[in-house]
Amino acid sequence: MLRTAVALSVLMITSIVGGEEPQSQTPALPPEAVLGRAVGADYCLVQWKSVQQFYRQLADNTPTVTMSHVGLTTEGREFSEIVISSPENLSRLRSIKQASQTIADPRNKSAEEIEEAIENGKVILVITPTMHSNEPAATEMAMQLAWTLATSQEDPWRSMRETAVTVIVPSLNPDGMDRVAKWYAKNLGKPYEDAALPELYQKYVGHDNNRDFFALTQAESQLLAKLMYKQWAPQILWDVHQHGQTGARFFVPPYCDPLNENLDPLMVTGINAIGSRAVMDMTADGCTGIATGVSYDNWWNGGNRSVPARLNIIGILTEAASVNYASPVYLEPSDLRDPLGRGDYRVSNRFVHPWPGGWWRQADIIRYELAFARSLFGTISREPKLWLRQKLAAAKRASTLDDQSPRIAWLLTIDNEDVGALERLVGIMHQMGIEIHQSKTVLSADSRQYAPGTLVIRCDQPHSRLVDDLFELKKFPEYEDSYDVCGWSLPILFGLRAVEVVHDIEGDLTLVKPSDYGELFAQQDIHGLSDSRQWNVLNRLLLEQDALKVSKEGEGLREEKTPAVLKAAVQKVGQMPRVGIYAPWQASIDEGWLRWTLDYLEMPYQRIRNSMIKAGRLHDDFDVILIPDVRTSIIENGRRKNTAAASMTGGLDVDGMVAIEEFVEDGGKLIVMESACPWAIDLFRIPLIDTTAEKKNEAFRCSGSVVRGVMGEHELTKDLPKSMAFMFTHSKAWRVPTTKELETRTDADCQVDAMMKYAPRAVMLSGAMSQPEAIQDQIAWAKVEHQQGTIHLFGFRPYFRGWTHASFHLLMRAILFD
Repeated sequence: MLRTAVALSVLMITSIVGGEEPQSQTPALPPEAVLGRAVGADYCLVQWKSVQQFYRQLADNTPTVTMSHVGLTTEGREFSEIVISSPENLSRLRSIKQASQTIADPRNKSAEEIEEAIENGKVILVITPTMHSNEPAATEMAMQLAWTLATSQEDPWRSMRETAVTVIVPSLNPDGMDRVAKWYAKNLGKPYEDAALPELYQKYVGHDNNRDFFALTQAESQLLAKLMYKQWAPQILWDVHQHGQTGARFFVPPYCDPLNENLDPLMVTGINAIGSRAVMDMTADGCTGIATGVSYDNWWNGGNRSVPARLNIIGILTEAASVNYASPVYLEPSDLRDPLGRGDYRVSNRFVHPWPGGWWRQADIIRYELAFARSLFGTISREPKLWLRQKLAAAKRASTLDDQSPRIAWLLTIDNEDVGALERLVGIMHQMGIEIHQSKTVLSADSRQYAPGTLVIRCDQPHSRLVDDLFELKKFPEYEDSYDVCGWSLPILFGLRAVEVVHDIEGDLTLVKPSDYGELFAQQDIHGLSDSRQWNVLNRLLLEQDALKVSKEGEGLREEKTPAVLKAAVQKVGQMPRVGIYAPWQASIDEGWLRWTLDYLEMPYQRIRNSMIKAGRLHDDFDVILIPDVRTSIIENGRRKNTAAASMTGGLDVDGMVAIEEFVEDGGKLIVMESACPWAIDLFRIPLIDTTAEKKNEAFRCSGSVVRGVMGEHELTKDLPKSMAFMFTHSKAWRVPTTKELETRTDADCQVDAMMKYAPRAVMLSGAMSQPEAIQDQIAWAKVEHQQGTIHLFGFRPYFRGWTHASFHLLMRAILFD
């Protein structure tokens, strides 16, 4: 029975993609020949080596395919692009790319040049499978799609080759592909064969790799940005994903509300048109359980389909229901969850033909994805010039200022002391094709004067919508639910002064190029440790043997030109502390972001597992221990039994908690983030009460928003800005107990200092918040003196997704100083 069902799924895949052997003679092998099994076979996951092998032989032996090396992944694997089109189109890719760039940026082009680009251009579609490596079916789907598109003489495959250029990135996370495949193979047949990995499937960020497309912290994000915005300038992107098992079998756009105003209407209607046509085509192909207009909103920024949408690229997200990696699942009708969130599972205009339940396999996922591809290719190839003109119109609108334009430019002023943050932000902008100018004279803007050297980001450029969306303060619509965060506002999260120019600007401006960075950001010691780059320098100095033995006067440093402020810092720190990061066996995305931040700042560390902590005498190996944003249940209990090998189950237990307690009491430093803070407060009996959890504040809501903190007066916060922006997610805010409350508490005798409080007014900067008085003027960052040691409690994450560059300073001060 099982074999019959598998064979039926494979036959249905063949039916969707055309099914016939290619008419042309070619020695290229189809994917099943390379895999040695059917595409999407149960209990089988492909590894990256086999994927690369398939595409190489396809490109070597097929005149419609090329394969190119784009760069290296985080762990050093090859990151590739596969280009599929007609031989004629492939022979003139340079002119096709030039036409696409003209359409993407029609400024300074004549009407004739623009029409020539439309006439000679081709639609460019980029497809990105398997960003999330625990959603693996799309890897083999893309292999089958590439084969069919490259070889089939049927439409829409043949017409797609003629009218478009398809760029397939075989996987956005090759590193994770191998991690997942090996983990699944190791556990296959065991009670926990569907268990989550004990490590992130992307070295630093795991699932958050789809939250990195405007911060561009990871190698894979940077490589895709290069491919998208520097090389191809595509009109359409298809990002292929999977979601949970019990909801809709497949999601296609339109997305749900709210709608971000920084998206061009033609991009939104293009997304909607493609998705709506797909529902019709896929239903006709026998696909049931397709939902649209649910779950995934058109508000948030940062994802692979959402950033391009602000760059005049139609961003399409599809989500297929998952299996257990490659193990099939059986769902009773009672198991199914209504995708609209209603009490019962039934039809809707957004869910026209519910799936009845039964077996669901990896081959079914691939069948649905190929059905969507067939619809998408038909939509593109029927009216190819439409999609070129849609992007052209959006680019023209974004490049035009009129009476309805909310602003004309943004300024980054030269009084920004964190030159490292400024350099990073400018680099991000350039990677996404945003032009930046610099004033060579005094700049006049809205009746204010700005010094020469001020950076200007004009809003009459094709990518201005992304600039506005990243720079402006957000007000999330009331009575709406957010899919991810409600606000972002990158300059203030970087601690930078960005000035909005509304009316007029006058000055001598020159275009800044990446080759200008050396001179532009050359200042190394003007602002001391206010410049985040100096943390890197300080960490390097501390790692040098002669720096570890520096005298009280700061003498002995090998670098004669070491600035006085860094000599003083080396003297103050004395030697590089031995830093440990707690890493539970239930992989923590926040632990990964913490590691990325320390690596970015060149701070050495060691990961600490449960057994290492339970062994005790932590002060023998560590001076500082950091506990990332991990829930109390994970810290104490860890993974449940029979969800992984016994060595990976369990938590710190009592002996681990005692070891942490003794570490602090013996003089160690413990730094705790967000969700882990209640655990530390309870363990050490710290006299703090979380105001967000009090009954009187039960109406408080704030998820994924930018808030403002105000620094306390302390040696540790000396020279920091008076206020600082950071991200509030499931964050904490504390107050000290009242005298009456202390009568019934058994708090430890310890000193609590407020390093930073939430602002007493105007606490919410960007996003959404109800009942702000719940956190106003309450503690956001506390320093606790407990016996011989120190505890830092961060009620938020000072390195959230790599976005909050400004609060990197707080983390480094907590680790090195104090």
